[in-house]
Amino acid sequence: MKRWDVLIFTALALFLFAGCGQTTNLEEPPEIVYGQDVCERCSMIISEEKFAAAYWTTGGEARRFDDIGGMLAYNSEQSEDVASYWAHDFASGEWIRAEEAYLVLDGNLMTPMGFGIAAFADEEQADAMAYGQEGVMVMPFADLLAMNITMPDDLHTHEGHSE
Repeated sequence: MKRWDVLIFTALALFLFAGCGQTTNLEEPPEIVYGQDVCERCSMIISEEKFAAAYWTTGGEARRFDDIGGMLAYNSEQSEDVASYWAHDFASGEWIRAEEAYLVLDGNLMTPMGFGIAAFADEEQADAMAYGQEGVMVMPFADLLAMNITMPDDLHTHEGHSE
């Protein structure tokens, strides 16, 4: 009898510890500690929350970036399987699913790595930021992702069209 007690206790303990190890929620943005965490692509410290972006790989690994364009470039270069993309809404500062965002491409917008991209949860707010500015475009995240951007200059060669 004592042998079965030990086996049952061991099995229960393994079951409980296995359940405690899974804390990654791919439906929530990865945490970024501003002023400490570094960009996955350029290794610079992430300090400007409104331009920071991140994604989760399907394997549960977090990737953090100081610029939305840096996230897109890294993903293009690495070709990782991504579970969810995240960006900050330029208007509110809140995390939003990048897949649902409207991105403003503005070569005059000073972002950490010079990509000039701002994300908005609301299309009307994105349009308002771009309104009347020559060369400023608004597009859904999926269209920008399809461009396979690796450098800020790549944004200007596509003229707002996905390939």
